[in-house]
Amino acid sequence: MLSLTLVDAPASAHCDCLSFATQGKQRELDDEAEYENFVPATSELRALLRRSLQERFMSEATVSLLLLHITQLEQAHILPRAAVFQKRERYHAPESFLEQVLVNMRRSIRADDQLLVHGSTGAALLLPDVDRVGAERILERVYHSINLLQPETVIPPLKRETEIVIGIGSYPHPSHSLEALLAQASIVARRIILRPAVRVQLPIPIEQIGVDPATFVDEVNKELKHQPQLKGIPFMHLPSRVPSRLKHLLPYELARELRCAPVGRDHNRLTVAMADPTDTGAIERLREATKLTIFPVSCEIGTLEILLEHGW
Repeated sequence: MLSLTLVDAPASAHCDCLSFATQGKQRELDDEAEYENFVPATSELRALLRRSLQERFMSEATVSLLLLHITQLEQAHILPRAAVFQKRERYHAPESFLEQVLVNMRRSIRADDQLLVHGSTGAALLLPDVDRVGAERILERVYHSINLLQPETVIPPLKRETEIVIGIGSYPHPSHSLEALLAQASIVARRIILRPAVRVQLPIPIEQIGVDPATFVDEVNKELKHQPQLKGIPFMHLPSRVPSRLKHLLPYELARELRCAPVGRDHNRLTVAMADPTDTGAIERLREATKLTIFPVSCEIGTLEILLEHGW
């Protein structure tokens, strides 16, 4: 039976979690470049994880670890691309959202795996007797299961850009000590970004920010044209390969023609990343070919083209 350990944590607070990899610095991950590289964890979860791993190390048993952390970014004002220049605060996600992530995650793990959860900030998954190769397979299953979540289908729907990062570590290979294992699991291996539909907001009049009104309208129209997620279509980061279990559902020739790829399935619903997720004609052709309900998502076009080059 899956072992679950819970630790209380404050909800909706600023994220001030530390990474194992930066613990010696004794400071917060207040630089966005560090958030790009490291998986943070609260001090309570780190302490609980150390205690849980200590017994495994005393017996020199093989063990692997997945470390998961969730943050939500403050909304960007004016235009979505302004987020690149605006330092946005990071917050812990609602506890209800973490639970929905864990529901998807549990579908990909074994009954005897140990799940350590700290409030709404994140979780650690201990994989007893699992080596690096096995852990990487589980990581891929967990990643694809969580990636099925969409901002509009979460209850309640997400209102902030939400980032989920996952790290992986294994002992005794390649890690040879507890500290090495924790540091290894602190490096981001997979990242999932959920972006709800963005509403253009003007906190102050256009005239006061030095932008010509006509230019501003042109910029907004460009955003709406080139970013389908602004129309309420979710955005998804693509895997490097089409999952094997999905390849038979969509013929490669059709996917190539329509510039799309299957990325997930939940019962009779097939999630398809599309170059143009607003193309109703293409969606109808996909429905007829697969006999499934099509859930279109937007993606990086360049990444999609690379994915389609591999074929299946």
